[in-house]
Amino acid sequence: MLPQPVGISHQGHTMVSEFALASIVYFLVVLGFVFPPPEFYGIGLTIESMFRRALGDEAMHFTEYHMRLTTVRLLVHCCILPTYYLSAAVLFEVVELRLSYLLLSSTPLLLSFLVSLYWHAGGTWKNHPLAKTLASHASHAGTWVSVSDALATEFRRVDKFVHGKTWGKIVVTDNWIVRCGLYVINTAYQPDVHMSIQSTDEHLDPETRLTSQFININVSSINPGAADFRIRLNATDYNDLCNKVSGPILNVRNVVFHQTLTERFEEAFKEEVTQNGLFVTDREIQECIGCLYAPSDVKISKLCDDLNTGDCKHCLCRPMWCMRCMAKWFANRQDQSTPERWLSGKAPCPTCRSKFCMRDVQFVSS
Repeated sequence: MLPQPVGISHQGHTMVSEFALASIVYFLVVLGFVFPPPEFYGIGLTIESMFRRALGDEAMHFTEYHMRLTTVRLLVHCCILPTYYLSAAVLFEVVELRLSYLLLSSTPLLLSFLVSLYWHAGGTWKNHPLAKTLASHASHAGTWVSVSDALATEFRRVDKFVHGKTWGKIVVTDNWIVRCGLYVINTAYQPDVHMSIQSTDEHLDPETRLTSQFININVSSINPGAADFRIRLNATDYNDLCNKVSGPILNVRNVVFHQTLTERFEEAFKEEVTQNGLFVTDREIQECIGCLYAPSDVKISKLCDDLNTGDCKHCLCRPMWCMRCMAKWFANRQDQSTPERWLSGKAPCPTCRSKFCMRDVQFVSS
């Protein structure tokens, strides 16, 4: 049976309204606390920052640090529900404070406390899932403690590959691939793994107006004690990952992805040009004079404003460039330190040097 609201008067209505607003703020903060955005990292509102003394030094004791982190994270996250109930009953008095309700809301916290005691195992951490996973690799380096020491030693080296923040972080050393989840740490011994690209997904950055592409890669191990897992990283970091793993990353599904900022800009350029309509011509479309193999499929015509208004000029050149070469030309004429401004920038025509912007480029139709 759920907690029943107490009698509501005029003052009670005000209290309920305040509680509703506080509930929204509370769960927004909780969401940011569980999945912290960059702003939360900046102000130190993360478990890693708040419990840094208890967690220790990740660089010196990598596995112990993450054992403590997953344990603390589990306990703190399970405090969300009882904290919410106590605030509703004590601070706002919109529900009755009953021991049975408090125990019910605290059940996840009590269970997580028992799990934490089991994982801790008197300070040995031998029952933690990470310890058991490392024990499955013990044939390579003795006990799970020996494997832990070997992994920590490689993590201290400067040539490791690291991608992402704490949860979802990917660490690749000379012999190990590690994915740090919220409560689970996946590890794989590089000589035992097969890696394959599964898919890609894109997300639009509202500041740069460019799409960031992410690659999802499956990591499968022949070791039955090591569970398969998936890592996700930005396509621009794919080459760095390839340089660190010892084996090939298979692309049996022929997944297409963009690895550089220029390639991402080309896609954004193409999308913008598509919205500018078509330039119809009865002339034969020739090869692009830039790459000498693609058709000259774009034309610069002043469309952003009147002919005699603004910095952009009317270009009288016939279509001589393909979309890809024009996009590269446009990108190379922008400030390379501010890619978020490229789409709103301007560039001279590659042939006649007339200034144009993104809205002045059209696809050619014959």
